[in-house]
Amino acid sequence: MTSPGGQAAVNGVSSLPHGASYALLRAGLNLTQLRRYRRLMEGAQRPRDVQLALLRRIMADNADTEFGRRHSFSGVADADDYRRAVPVQSYEDLRPLIERQELTGEPCLTRERPVYYHRTSGTVGAAKNIPVTPSGLGRMKGDQKLSAYVWSRDSHVLRGKGFAISGQAVEGHMEGGTPYGSASGLLYLGQSRFVRSRYVLSPQVADIEDYDLRYLVTVIFGLAEPHVTGIATANPSTFLRLLSVADRHSDTILDAIATGRLPSAESLPGPVRQALKPDPQRARYLSSCLEGAGRYTFTDIWPHLQGIVTWTGGSCGTALNSLSGLIPEGIPIIELGYLASEFRGTLNIDARHNLCLPTLFQTYFEFVEREAWESGSSGFLGLHELEQDAEYYVFVTTPDGLYRYDMNDIVRVSGRVHETPTLDFVQKGKGTTSITGEKLTESQALDAVPSILANRNVQHQFFIVIADEQTAGYTLFVESGNHGGQHLGDSNAIAAEVDLKLCELNVEYEAKRKSGRLTPLEVRWLRTGAGDQYRAVCVNSGQRDTQFKYLHLQYARECKLDFASLAQAD
Repeated sequence: MTSPGGQAAVNGVSSLPHGASYALLRAGLNLTQLRRYRRLMEGAQRPRDVQLALLRRIMADNADTEFGRRHSFSGVADADDYRRAVPVQSYEDLRPLIERQELTGEPCLTRERPVYYHRTSGTVGAAKNIPVTPSGLGRMKGDQKLSAYVWSRDSHVLRGKGFAISGQAVEGHMEGGTPYGSASGLLYLGQSRFVRSRYVLSPQVADIEDYDLRYLVTVIFGLAEPHVTGIATANPSTFLRLLSVADRHSDTILDAIATGRLPSAESLPGPVRQALKPDPQRARYLSSCLEGAGRYTFTDIWPHLQGIVTWTGGSCGTALNSLSGLIPEGIPIIELGYLASEFRGTLNIDARHNLCLPTLFQTYFEFVEREAWESGSSGFLGLHELEQDAEYYVFVTTPDGLYRYDMNDIVRVSGRVHETPTLDFVQKGKGTTSITGEKLTESQALDAVPSILANRNVQHQFFIVIADEQTAGYTLFVESGNHGGQHLGDSNAIAAEVDLKLCELNVEYEAKRKSGRLTPLEVRWLRTGAGDQYRAVCVNSGQRDTQFKYLHLQYARECKLDFASLAQAD
């Protein structure tokens, strides 16, 4: 049997045709990043000093901004001064200054003027545009190179071709003309020609507007390349989506690989149209894989695969479990690290053991113990004060203009490097769910559901939206107040309207729905009394009856009541 590349079939990576460039890549990373790595390790021995020096530098650099003057940055000497001077901030608190700085160029939040905005979903409908200064862009590039150094040192994921999926670098422009989009796409676009030659996908693939076509083209290029040793994307649910597309459109994919002609080529960016070369032998190999197993697996597609770089925390574990049997046995899963639109929280400094060290030289961290914050208390702590295995809410200050910013993220202390704790992402905080990166908020659910039910003359006694990581979708459970609990609404129509409204309110939810990573929202009707039963269960478990508030958005695994068991028969 011939191999996917037309050579004699081999095990391992010794015959890959990229040995010289791989050696050059590793040498370059070692030369440029080893010193930075050692500095990070040295800083981990004295996190308190490093964090205090960073805080003072951020205060000094931005003391003459509007926010800095308003909060007396010039008088901040330590953490206590800072906490007294600046209250905890949300994006909505900062939005007016972000938007005015963009429009006028005035130093509202930072002395440096932003050159880019990382766009993500907002909590009240309007998207959040996270400012990135020139220095911030440099830090992002440095983090990318340091991560590559660790991967090359601890694994063989970079030995052959890399299959990495990123967002669109420039989705549009702010009113002041500054571009916004996905920072991962911007970094991908800005790579050197040498580095880019080692990747399967051109950056312009992310510019394909049609989601279905984008995924189809992504899969075609991925399957066409036999020498992939590393695959990377933030959420592992993307990998499942890719295999699903490969199975459903196998004829189209095989034809494109055999002929070198992409479907709907006239609508594709020029660099994408011209990148695929005909490879009939590869198409025949893939066809034989499909005939043998009845579906594609990454083991068949990329027999040289040496590792996967992705998120492993939170709900991502469910998707990773679903990859079992679809990837080579024993393949290393490398944690991408705690990474958000607002900032980079950790860097994986040991890819063999997935030790993720906080970015203590570029982010000033504060934490509140999880139970304390959820019960209304504070008690802010620094990095050096965290305890092993405890869970905390995260608040960050960045040189790019976020001050005491409430991430509404929960992290767990998983270990320690010298005197600095390593952190693992657990989940979004109270009132927010994220199955595959959509970050849906309770306020968005409250904005969408009641109005749609009212427009359809469906009275409701109670509703709750449940995020199910196993099915990668949301279910809206409604207890109707019509005619003794009998609903009057068309479940499918209501589900479609709520789904559409959530897409309008949340750009990340829209993206995940269009890409198929989130399944369509469903509606189920509850029997009379379900809401009261839920309240009773919560009160019996310790919530105060006089202060009880319904939480209208929850994870299935955290909900105290199985609402599916209380649903009316279809």
